[in-house]
Amino acid sequence: MDRMADTIPIYGVRNRVEKNGPAIRDALRPDDRDMFVAELRIALAEADNTLNLDPVSAVIDKWWGQAVLTANPEIEAGALADRRRVAAGDPTVLGATTSYPAGDPEVTNGQIHDPLGHLRRATA
Repeated sequence: MDRMADTIPIYGVRNRVEKNGPAIRDALRPDDRDMFVAELRIALAEADNTLNLDPVSAVIDKWWGQAVLTANPEIEAGALADRRRVAAGDPTVLGATTSYPAGDPEVTNGQIHDPLGHLRRATA
């Protein structure tokens, strides 16, 4: 089974990382790699005792995102810059939000948004 097909990384990722132990280990930095391997070995031992693979999947899921970031330093740098901006109180990092005055726009002014977000008049 091709795990890559059901774990397509976010748009713009140059270096893809398969969602399996060896690929994640190879993509991580040495200190993260050691922590990942330790956590994975614990999960594998638990799976051996319980015959339940959920702990193994949880470790893989936990570390895969970091492996993708490490394999794509430009994305990691952007994420770190965004974190610094949020910590400094810059709300523009999070984008804009929309609030409707006085409740549901379909009730108050007869306009609705279609599934693509375009405003249109409600029809009877």
